[in-house]
Amino acid sequence: MMTEKVDVVVDETKKVTDMVVKFGRESFYMGLGVVSVVQENVEKLVERGKEYRHNLVERGEKMADENRGKVTELVEMPQTMAKDTYKRAGETFDKYSEQVLTRVHIPTADMIDTMTKKVNSVDRKLDKVIKENATAQKI
Repeated sequence: MMTEKVDVVVDETKKVTDMVVKFGRESFYMGLGVVSVVQENVEKLVERGKEYRHNLVERGEKMADENRGKVTELVEMPQTMAKDTYKRAGETFDKYSEQVLTRVHIPTADMIDTMTKKVNSVDRKLDKVIKENATAQKI
């Protein structure tokens, strides 16, 4: 009877030991599985992070290019408008200045140029006539 009890205890102990060993093995393998899954996920995350970073860089470059054009547009437009306004103001000033000078009988620069050309033409003609008379008197 004692042997039977010892055999029963040994059998029960063996069953418990086998279960503990089996549980230990399963736990060990489960731990390795978790490590493997985590490693794969980390690798995927790193890869996705690289892709995401690359996408962000591309989008940033694109946005910078688009905004550079907008900034240039915003700066150039007022400059062009200012140049046009300055040009029109100058033309208007010249026009009204000429009208004022004409009204008070002061010749404009164009009128003075025209008169100077006419005087020079008359002066040349006069020199020619004087030379012709001098040559005619000698004969």
